[in-house]
Amino acid sequence: MSRAAINPFYAGRASTHHKPVAVPTGITRRVIGNATLYRADCFDILPTLSGIGTVVTDPPYGIGFEYRSYDDAPGKYDVMMARLVPELIRITSNGPCFVWQSPLTIGSWHRYFPQGFRVIAACKMYPQRGKPRCASWDPVVFWSGTSLLKDELPRDWHVSDLRPWKGYRGENPVPCPRPLEQVRYFCDSISADSILDPFMGSGTTGVAAVLAGKRFVGIERDPVYFEYACKRIASCSDGLPCTPKHT
Repeated sequence: MSRAAINPFYAGRASTHHKPVAVPTGITRRVIGNATLYRADCFDILPTLSGIGTVVTDPPYGIGFEYRSYDDAPGKYDVMMARLVPELIRITSNGPCFVWQSPLTIGSWHRYFPQGFRVIAACKMYPQRGKPRCASWDPVVFWSGTSLLKDELPRDWHVSDLRPWKGYRGENPVPCPRPLEQVRYFCDSISADSILDPFMGSGTTGVAAVLAGKRFVGIERDPVYFEYACKRIASCSDGLPCTPKHT
């Protein structure tokens, strides 16, 4: 399969200066409306991509979080970020990129993110349900060599009110999905017409991109997460509710 075939955004940018990249076998690729979705390890797909407008993603943090199948061991963080950030810079021609992070890794950010990166506060208001209080905000690292943060977002913070518990339907297989309202803030605001999420999870960024009328490329290695994301994005593409019942 050619690079242009696997990447719908590359076809218009193909050049004789680019050598063909072999696409690994055993990858599931689905096209749903303006969304192209891959069930694969993102590092098998990222080298085949180019010419995407922006990245909105929430990668593993290396803090021991319990995913369904991924081992989020702290020792994996440095290796992953050292591979990930250069690929995102290349694919977007140096941004804009929005990458969720954990405050626990803040001391390492300067090693991986381009000089001058900014931090956006993704704030959340939680309901009181007798549980210990959770962190009220998440840092989102932004960088771009082509625009300023003020050109992409109206402000460097967003508050999502989760007290009605919207967006946290029990059938979602991802243990802690991002609030759709918050991800929509990014996807609705940014100027790019195409969005990449190499850690798609349950498809929240894909849903937000579809609702924003933008093209989307999502990559997810877990088969259960991938199938759920496909159903969810398909429902939105058909004008139906964007959270299907999980089976």
